[in-house]
Amino acid sequence: MELIVTHDMADFDALASAVLAQKLHPDARIVLGHTVGPEVRRYLALHKDRFRTVRVGDVDLDAGVRHVVLVDVRRRSRLGEYAALLDHAGVRITVYDHHPAASDDVDADEEVVERVGSASTLLVEELRRRGLGLDPLEATLASLGIHADTGSLTYAETTARDARALAHLLDRGASSRMIARYLRPAFSLEQRQLLGRVLAEIRVESIGHLDVGFVALELPRAVDGFAEVVSEATALTSHAAVFAAFGLDGRRTQLVARARITAVDVGKVLGELGGGGHASAASAVVHRGEAARVLADVEGILRRAPPRPTRVAELMSSPVHTVVADAPLSEVAESLESWRHTGVPVKKDGKLVGIISRRDVEKAERGGRLALPVSSCMSQHVKTADVEESLSEALARMQQHDVGRLPVLRGGRLVGILTRTDVLEALYGGQD
Repeated sequence: MELIVTHDMADFDALASAVLAQKLHPDARIVLGHTVGPEVRRYLALHKDRFRTVRVGDVDLDAGVRHVVLVDVRRRSRLGEYAALLDHAGVRITVYDHHPAASDDVDADEEVVERVGSASTLLVEELRRRGLGLDPLEATLASLGIHADTGSLTYAETTARDARALAHLLDRGASSRMIARYLRPAFSLEQRQLLGRVLAEIRVESIGHLDVGFVALELPRAVDGFAEVVSEATALTSHAAVFAAFGLDGRRTQLVARARITAVDVGKVLGELGGGGHASAASAVVHRGEAARVLADVEGILRRAPPRPTRVAELMSSPVHTVVADAPLSEVAESLESWRHTGVPVKKDGKLVGIISRRDVEKAERGGRLALPVSSCMSQHVKTADVEESLSEALARMQQHDVGRLPVLRGGRLVGILTRTDVLEALYGGQD
């Protein structure tokens, strides 16, 4: 007997990978865990006759299993009752996965493990190499897998290979309308109520110069779509990451985490509690109650190894050119041209008192006022950055006040300047 197995709480990438793997291993049965994600459950309610799966309780795991295909998972701790099966003599193991390596990864006889945005991408590529086609329903499911695990190509883990796989799937007839239907379903009343509680009770802590949100809630029962609720809460706040703990029945706690920036690797954090995922999105089930205590463990993990976001000190230009407040604008015009700057800080008696831009100087020139001092047209309400601030903090200030440069201070003393160009180079270079 051959089995195709994925992690518990199967999401679209897990289901799609299993269906695609079955095209490579047509004699294998797809076995899902006791629980699947709510989005997958809704999907299978309509598609179960097209994509046949069985639940783990319906399979005799001792009945001569000779080949196990693991998709979207290779950590033993995420396999539940399947883990023991892998130790049976004579069982061959094949892995298709895209997650980072972990200490409890399964030793496989064959594996396709590469750092792409979704496991579905790897299987789409393998099917193409073997000349195996996909019908529109299969292409749509595979697209759902890629969209779900890459945040529709927006997560940091996304690669060009994921985009090419999606393009191929569209060529194979994937339905954009059906993708939209299942990718962003309307929130249920329970989800809306839970979202309200999450936003009302979220607690923000500064860790590694980043604002991280934490929320712990005790619930009388599970709510379909925890992940969607936490994703929405993250989108509605400005926190670098959000960690949510939902206590269920006093016996277990569901953890869900989402991150805006790669400096907070939520997959690594929840991985220490037996969970899994990626830098941007992760989950875990801890088999003990008291969500607040479980969340305290999460916060402790973060504080012991705080995120290290890009700091202003790493990006700023230093030393910085300055002009004095009583210098004539004509002199500043020449300096800006010579330095090829669009603006510089202004000092008086050694202290920062303003910013003068090329635009200010050009306006003065059109009015015939170049003989006036810099102080006559400089911007006096200067927005600054601290040398130890994170890039995300400085960027937020730039955007809020629509300024193109931030003088950088250390203990009130000017030590550098951060410009739009510096920020753009960092962001497009993968820093945050």
